[in-house]
Amino acid sequence: MTASQPFYVGYLPLPQRWKSTILLFIAIWLIGLGGFAVVLAVQQDDPQTGVWDTSTVRDVEGVLEVDPYPVLYLEQDGQPHKGMLLVSELKFGVTDRAAPYDGQRVRARGHFVGQESRGMLEIVQGEDVFQTLPSEAPTVARRELGKHTLQGEIVDSKCFLGVMKPGYGKTHRACAVRCLSGGITPVFVTRDAQGAATIYVLTDADNGPIHDLILDYVAEPVEFTGEVHARGDLLFFAVDRESLRRLP
Repeated sequence: MTASQPFYVGYLPLPQRWKSTILLFIAIWLIGLGGFAVVLAVQQDDPQTGVWDTSTVRDVEGVLEVDPYPVLYLEQDGQPHKGMLLVSELKFGVTDRAAPYDGQRVRARGHFVGQESRGMLEIVQGEDVFQTLPSEAPTVARRELGKHTLQGEIVDSKCFLGVMKPGYGKTHRACAVRCLSGGITPVFVTRDAQGAATIYVLTDADNGPIHDLILDYVAEPVEFTGEVHARGDLLFFAVDRESLRRLP
């Protein structure tokens, strides 16, 4: 060996040339790891902008419809229009508590859950969370929009609108199944070429609740055929159960 040929001996200091090589390797490894983290983060799905405001209890007035799922329709120009889905705290629906007030103008108390395009009210616990208002409730207008075949994903409305981020996809499947089993309104989410979501309240072919019939298909890409109608600004999709098929 010569002085120009470094030789590693465990109990002696590391040769300078080896130090430089190791430091260079570490630097390259750290830069590569950081770049991989950036690429991985960019490829993640948008967790969406929904909020879950548990710090404020709001009083919201509107016309309540319970069938097939509880919805409070906020009035616009004297007519029920903006549909606000209702849900209980935890992983439960609120149908039993809302049923006595079906078809009435009411004031409901709860926490806001939602996004810019769609809102929900998480009804708080208590005896007076629904209060009947004295004026007569107008009828919620219904518009038939025809038969459609749509592709999308079945999700639970509470998590999707802001309680969980993301509130969709296979990572959220177990939570969504529990929420839907507890009576939370199921929705069918379709997306356009730019990724913008359209939300349909999902019902059976007779416009009734459909919870138990769809649990095996939650968080998967699926296709349904059925009749679409609107109540206020809320879309409903009454699906033919036999038309359901999984997509690749």
